[in-house]
Amino acid sequence: MDTNLQIRISKDMKESFQQVAKDNNKDTSSLVRDWISTYIAEHQRVDEEIAAELYMAGYQLQEALGGRENVSNEFAKQLQESSLTNQKEFTQRILTTYMDLDLTIPTCLSKTYKGFAFSQMFLFGLIGEKPKGSF
Repeated sequence: MDTNLQIRISKDMKESFQQVAKDNNKDTSSLVRDWISTYIAEHQRVDEEIAAELYMAGYQLQEALGGRENVSNEFAKQLQESSLTNQKEFTQRILTTYMDLDLTIPTCLSKTYKGFAFSQMFLFGLIGEKPKGSF
């Protein structure tokens, strides 16, 4: 089912757009649809990419803590428990750790609150092996 999208632009911009499209034998609606499709393709990331990025963020935190053997079992257990019960608390614990270590916070961490699978990928990276083919 098709639907309409209303946007607000100046009258001058609309007229210029229509004229330029006409001069180039293009339909304004198809130009806008093409732009939207391209934008979505460029900016929508699949879950697998986000999961891989979260694994790497966890692994990089592991390295900042001095390696796998220096990741506290208690810290990992607390993260595991909060990932199962309270995604907000899970994310807050991670952010606090980054700030305590004076580390740059990866932007992908904002995805951990969206669900168990994303927080688990971060945890796997925190306690896991170095990913093959990485740096």
